[in-house]
Amino acid sequence: MHRLILLMKKAGVLVVGVVALAYASAGVAAAPGSTSRHPAHPRAGKVVAKVPIPAGTGAFAVGEGAVWSVSDTGPVLTRIDPDRNAVVASIKLNLDSVCPPDPPGCGDAAVGNGAVWVTHVDDDTVSRIDPGTNTVTATIKVGSRPLGIAVSQGAVWVANGGGPSVSRIDPVTNRVVATIRLGPASAATDRMTVSAGDGGVWVTMTKLDAVMRIDPTTNDVSATVKLSWLRSGQPCGFIASTESAIWAAGAHCGASSGFGVVTRIDPRKNRVSRIVTGFKAPIGLAVGFGSLWVADLDAKAIDRVNSRTGRIVARLRVGGLPIRLGIGFGSVWVRDDSGRVLRIRPQR
Repeated sequence: MHRLILLMKKAGVLVVGVVALAYASAGVAAAPGSTSRHPAHPRAGKVVAKVPIPAGTGAFAVGEGAVWSVSDTGPVLTRIDPDRNAVVASIKLNLDSVCPPDPPGCGDAAVGNGAVWVTHVDDDTVSRIDPGTNTVTATIKVGSRPLGIAVSQGAVWVANGGGPSVSRIDPVTNRVVATIRLGPASAATDRMTVSAGDGGVWVTMTKLDAVMRIDPTTNDVSATVKLSWLRSGQPCGFIASTESAIWAAGAHCGASSGFGVVTRIDPRKNRVSRIVTGFKAPIGLAVGFGSLWVADLDAKAIDRVNSRTGRIVARLRVGGLPIRLGIGFGSVWVRDDSGRVLRIRPQR
């Protein structure tokens, strides 16, 4: 079983990373609304640049004028200039240890509200980095084991696996202004991701086989969407959201059968509306160019999914193991396991 690390995402820029995925496929019938891969696909796009970065597996984000990648072996935050397709800055981070073999380990990263935000699992903090000066300008104490992070207008949301809970940070004051409890201590997890936008805040809850929705106006849980363990798998991958759809990568966590799914949730009804099958190990998710993009770890490929029909319409093999995805600057960006960031120009 491939065992890598976690994800990321952002308001306006949806980014996601990695977890060890698997799904027991034997004897599982296609569910109503399920879709699967056709035998062959055109290429999803073309790799137009390969940017070397420090080794290691860590957080990844696209936005605020650059592509950002955390290396746990540095530990540093690397800044890539999309105009030059080159590393232009390395920012020292306070990480006490390298990423463990099981996800998520390194925490997550997000961009927005004029900053880059990076979680640190070891000391329960979030670093705020100024992209104008490439310096850490604030260190914010949050909940236990901050794993996922997302940004919406006027707020930063941190998913704490040790609670489990979500911390809401005010980017004006750099203070936690609300803590939303998501379940009992028995629901604590080391796999937890979050996505935020105008339609709400969505958090994966692996041990509850569910995705929770938080209302940003009340800071309360407004819905819990249960996933079918047999059909959808546990949400131990990453999550991406738009106003019309929520996408969660899932599997039977800890198994290794080479089969996984991506589940679509209808935010109007707060229920599962489609299950996309046919993946080997779907990890990273990103939304852009009218499509859902999926990093399929075991297939060593990026799949392009029609976000309306849920069908996989194109595929691009990338050689290495794709870990995290990001959208921005007219491209899809991929962090793989070999110490590089790939820039893909999508087929129009």
